[in-house]
Amino acid sequence: MAIPTEADFIIAGGGSAGCVLAARLSENPRHKVVLLEAGGSSDNLLVKMPVGTYLMLSKPKTDWMYEPEPDPSLLNRQVTWMAGKMLGGGSAINGMVYIRGARSDYDSWANELGCEGWSWDEVQRYFMKSEGFGGEAGPTHSTEGPLGVSARPEYHPLAQKFIDACHERGLRKVDDYCSGDIDGAFTNLVTQRKGQRSSAARAFLETAMKRQNLQVVTEALVDKVVIENGRAIGVQFIKDGEKHIVRARREVIVSASTMQSPAILMRSGIGPADALRELGIDVAVDAPEVGRNLQEHASVNTSYFVDIPTYNNMVTAGKMPWNILNYLLFGRGALTITPVEAMAYLRSQPGLENPDIKLQFGALAFDAETPGPHKRPGVIVYANVAKPRSRGEIRLRSLDPADKPVIDHRLLGDPEDVAALIRGLKEVDEIFNAPALAGHLRGRLHPEVKPQTDEEWEQHIRSTAGIGFHPVGTCRMGGDTNSVVDPQLRVRGVAGLRVADASIMPVMPAANTNAPAIMVGEKAADMILQGRS
Repeated sequence: MAIPTEADFIIAGGGSAGCVLAARLSENPRHKVVLLEAGGSSDNLLVKMPVGTYLMLSKPKTDWMYEPEPDPSLLNRQVTWMAGKMLGGGSAINGMVYIRGARSDYDSWANELGCEGWSWDEVQRYFMKSEGFGGEAGPTHSTEGPLGVSARPEYHPLAQKFIDACHERGLRKVDDYCSGDIDGAFTNLVTQRKGQRSSAARAFLETAMKRQNLQVVTEALVDKVVIENGRAIGVQFIKDGEKHIVRARREVIVSASTMQSPAILMRSGIGPADALRELGIDVAVDAPEVGRNLQEHASVNTSYFVDIPTYNNMVTAGKMPWNILNYLLFGRGALTITPVEAMAYLRSQPGLENPDIKLQFGALAFDAETPGPHKRPGVIVYANVAKPRSRGEIRLRSLDPADKPVIDHRLLGDPEDVAALIRGLKEVDEIFNAPALAGHLRGRLHPEVKPQTDEEWEQHIRSTAGIGFHPVGTCRMGGDTNSVVDPQLRVRGVAGLRVADASIMPVMPAANTNAPAIMVGEKAADMILQGRS
């Protein structure tokens, strides 16, 4: 394949938003589009088969496996930040949960943070533009989009028991959480079509890559944006050990993830001036907020043994021949499992306007001592602060783009995040012991002994919390001049340059972030194309 030298639009990063941009911008045959992706192809069985998630994590070919700085808020532990390293990015390796968030999430972006055009009513149409819903079309669902969105082929019976238990604890049963109403409990949709993962690469690129005007270059590590006279005129990248520059006739769009997008900007001379000068980088724009505002869900799980088979019993070696046959013939069975089948949002204390704790229920429990599922049947609930207050930052480690950026985060740095988790985890235990679920419990798995005081809960949280796989915020969008990008996603101070991925989210939606990132890609493409033909 020839290395591209020029295009109308260059997209740096082939993750959830980047795949959308490549597909939408190349719909017009007069636009030449180049997509650069550091990882490889994602057209393989492990990606398509939902259970393949567990086989791709912690593999250097498919997972970036970022090692953050020791986190004082986690008792100086280092918790690996996993991220998809292939076309489709996180959507090719994630748990496939499809959730948009709450109406209030996006209305606050627009009304409180100056992000004009990003209210719920304005972004909902972009969620629906992507969606190829497996059920009936309606006011909140479209069947016309490329992204497979469906109910799971089958839900574990305890998923409904979890919802019933939440209802017994005073939570509503939510009929249509894609309407922006997430205040209660519900079974969640997944990004699957006919039992196969619908990654952004498969959904948006599979057809688009047949177009003559779109060139996708994999294993192409983006170094920096080339800037001349205040305008982005190209992208420098490394492939097969050699540096190349592809020039942009119209725009460069950085879509390389919450970790990599700020790193690319900083290597390009856009970032905190003093830090750039220390590394010998010529400053194009002094932008102190590049890399800051990092947000991620701290995740703490509670798991119990139960009296009926769960996926722990269904993925054993002896049952794999049937599992494979069931999957290949019918797109059903244990190989279509997802980590989350039901969700709930609750208020950890009375008087809160919106729920502050997000729960995710799965019928697969893990052994605390050895990696992998426990031998006994179990279920798990992951608890997050829905909209965490804790913040961190991304910094450059060196000028070498192969050096992963520094992730310096205090995952539980805000005391109120810890206090909310303590209250939330107590309620999780009450939900497990509500009548609908209690009769199925056969002992605690994690924590093995229930903490008795707030101090014991805090110790448990800080010593066991992991990440939620939802990093956002490091190229913050806003209406203020300090924001990295404006509401059109244009990088302040440089013409012809935008950022479009989860890094632009000013505040994390109360949601898993794949669907919101795809929405960002859709809206960005629409804004770029406005006025162009």
